Amino acid sequence: MKGHRCTMEFKKLEVNTRYKQAYHADVSAGWSNDPNGMIYYNGKAHLFFQHYPHQASWGTMHWGHYVTDDFIKWEELPIALVPDENYEQICGCCSGNAIEIDGELYLMYTAAQPDRQRQCFAISTDGGVTFSKVKNNPILRSEQLSDEVAKSDFRDPKPFRRGGWFYCLAGTRIVDPNKPQPEGEMYSTYLRYISGAPSMSFDPDGTISGKVSEFTVEPANGYGNMILFRSRDLYHWEYLGKLIEKTEGFSEEYFKLNGVYECPDYLNFGDTDVILASPQNLPKDGNNYENIHSSLAIIGKLDFETGHFEIRNFQELDAGFDFYAPQNLHMPDGRNIMIAWKEMWDRSYPTQEDNWAGSYTLPRELTLKDGRVYQAPVREIEKYHANKVEVSNLVIRDESVPVPGIEGNKIDLKVRFRLKDASAAGIRFYKGGEHETIVRYDRQAGCVTMDRTNSGIPLRGKEDDVNVRTCDVEKTDEIELRVFLDVCSAEVFINDGRYTITGNMYPDPDDIGVEFFAEGGEAAVSAVKYDIVVE
Repeated sequence: MKGHRCTMEFKKLEVNTRYKQAYHADVSAGWSNDPNGMIYYNGKAHLFFQHYPHQASWGTMHWGHYVTDDFIKWEELPIALVPDENYEQICGCCSGNAIEIDGELYLMYTAAQPDRQRQCFAISTDGGVTFSKVKNNPILRSEQLSDEVAKSDFRDPKPFRRGGWFYCLAGTRIVDPNKPQPEGEMYSTYLRYISGAPSMSFDPDGTISGKVSEFTVEPANGYGNMILFRSRDLYHWEYLGKLIEKTEGFSEEYFKLNGVYECPDYLNFGDTDVILASPQNLPKDGNNYENIHSSLAIIGKLDFETGHFEIRNFQELDAGFDFYAPQNLHMPDGRNIMIAWKEMWDRSYPTQEDNWAGSYTLPRELTLKDGRVYQAPVREIEKYHANKVEVSNLVIRDESVPVPGIEGNKIDLKVRFRLKDASAAGIRFYKGGEHETIVRYDRQAGCVTMDRTNSGIPLRGKEDDVNVRTCDVEKTDEIELRVFLDVCSAEVFINDGRYTITGNMYPDPDDIGVEFFAEGGEAAVSAVKYDIVVE
């Protein structure tokens, strides 16, 4: 059943380390995006990830591989998957997940080509270091799908076990087979177009072969969804159905995606099931879904006979700039720990000039409270606390003030604001010269805003605004913010992780100032700061 072993030597790019972080996982060189294959195996937590080792931009996908004992210090292992099969050409070994079977570690991944996507396995027999692709790949083919499933958008498998069955969750687009549908993406192709110029011409040297496609401004056929399969042996799969019906749970807006619910993951909290998924092109709704792509927790109950998911609630997982494709691992101690890609598609990042791009959030412990997923920073971070500084009931009125000893660019800062007659209060950090990033709570509006307009090197993206993100919260007189800074990023946990805001920013190395402020009146501030020291 096993085929050849994935082995290949790569020359490492030389990188500039000016924005390398201290306690976050980031790619050592080249490009990375979605986390894959989060699993606890052989005494360590494994983080696989989408990777292109040859340059700091997306390319034919490989699987990078890190392991950790404590979610803070990460060890890089050899690249786990390389796109060396015909069925992986152009797009590569795309996202998927991992499962342990009889002591062996299996990686299930998408072999992506422009016109079809299929699912494959690779197996490790040496403790999860090197992997061999199985001979009968692809094991889950687009030809096995029902007519309503888009063959060119069928990806990101999540295998898991339950009740004597193996299940596989995947993202897709549901289409009307009687209508035209896109046949994947096009690369290096000429488009004929009409311009306002008096004339234009094209004089090829000879006959040009290839497909002729019709272009239209009409929306793409179909809508994003997820589908479920089951199997007794991992190699013969039965299609159960699509998870979400248009008539249930979601408003119509959730199906106007022209994309896919990418990177689905399954979690269980007793009698409640949770699906993590990242819908492409989800329409903006007030302060929600402000990025080009979003990430959701869909809360309810999964029917393992029909594949249908009964929705009870859903929430945006993070209201910030840089958060996508979250994946979870279940630890032996019962914790569910989630990591997401701490960047966003269609953005430019300064580290690309440094020959690396791609990092991951601080791992987050997930719990379910009152029908909502809460996120807390992984508890292991506290082992790296040093140099505690604390302030209690500091009263500020219409001013912005520093506190001696509360500064830094690698810190864990917990702040509680009690607003008296102030209309707003917040924190300025990465402050120095003309640079600062602002997190501001507006009591009257009931929202927390992160503003990186003046944070350092300007950022660009496909969205109209890549500098301000807003999270709706309850209107109360008190609010707690826990802020993690690590050289070029900020992760804000609001009210014990009921909400989070994540963003990257690129200040100067000396921009380490922190200030607290109040607007429109008086507020009391209590705070504790720890440096995070990782050696």
